[in-house]
Amino acid sequence: MKKLIAVVATLAICVSPALFAQNKSTQPNSGAGTAAPPTPAEEKEAKWFNPDYRPYVASFDELYKLGDDYANNKFRLALSNYQTGRSILDKMREEVQRNKEEWADAKYLNEKWYWQTIDRKMREERILSEKKSRAKIKAVTYFTRAINHLDEIQNRAFREKQQMKDLTASVYRDWIIAQYDLGNLPQTIDLLERYLKIDPQFETEISPHKYLASGYGFKEAVLEKYNKGTEAELIFYKKNKNKHLLRATELKYKKDSPEYEHILEVVNRDEIIATKPSP
Repeated sequence: MKKLIAVVATLAICVSPALFAQNKSTQPNSGAGTAAPPTPAEEKEAKWFNPDYRPYVASFDELYKLGDDYANNKFRLALSNYQTGRSILDKMREEVQRNKEEWADAKYLNEKWYWQTIDRKMREERILSEKKSRAKIKAVTYFTRAINHLDEIQNRAFREKQQMKDLTASVYRDWIIAQYDLGNLPQTIDLLERYLKIDPQFETEISPHKYLASGYGFKEAVLEKYNKGTEAELIFYKKNKNKHLLRATELKYKKDSPEYEHILEVVNRDEIIATKPSP
């Protein structure tokens, strides 16, 4: 009998905390500002709680990226990085202008020979060039981060918002300009093509076509110089170079202008030479 009483007492001790917790969770919560009770779906998922779960197929677990909160957060991060990059470039340009003014006002009484003046001016140009390059390399880092954040926004409705298109276009423009100035012409091609597709009105801008003609022309020249790549690749770069060269000329001077006629002749000669059979 004593053993039976002891067993019952032990069961009561083990079960009572669970019953107490269950009763506590089922009682209505009248406190103000408390969290809403879990939904039936959340209660079912709670049974599968696993802090160490790592999805092997991540498609379902990445659906949160389609939400507005994720899109807004990525947009803010992109904007912040873009503003940082712009600030770097603006400060650099102010410093360069200040240097130019200081050097223009300075008196160089120790310069007795013309070559001394030339050396000084060349040294000043190197200083300015290095400042520009350092700033543009640093700015490109922030612009690249901004582009990556924007690319991660998968919410279709959000991507169609004007603020999203405006920021994307601004980041692309500054990234392209900086990369082009740094001599990375081929790298600008992909983003320039993407820029033209953001909004139909961008296709009517002259500069993207000028930059694209240069980018494709550069790749064409590299293939010809080092004799690398296939003939199809060479023709592809040449045709795209000429296409954007003609489009830029058309936008600036119109098709019935002598300028367009001249560029058309240049393009025709270029493509005729390219299609001539080898001897």
